[in-house]
Amino acid sequence: MPTVRTTIQPHVTLEVDDAEYLDLQRQGLLAEDAPAAPPAAAPAKTTPVAKSSKES
Repeated sequence: MPTVRTTIQPHVTLEVDDAEYLDLQRQGLLAEDAPAAPPAAAPAKTTPVAKSSKES
């Protein structure tokens, strides 16, 4: 029997049978587990500086 948490009461764990699990999943009522690590930030984009060929 799967153990799940619902979005209605995420602090309570429930044991449900396979049919109940599929119904809860289909209805979007299963609470997601917290991610192990937050996603990495995207690296900052740098733009190359064009060098001027002008001479004084």
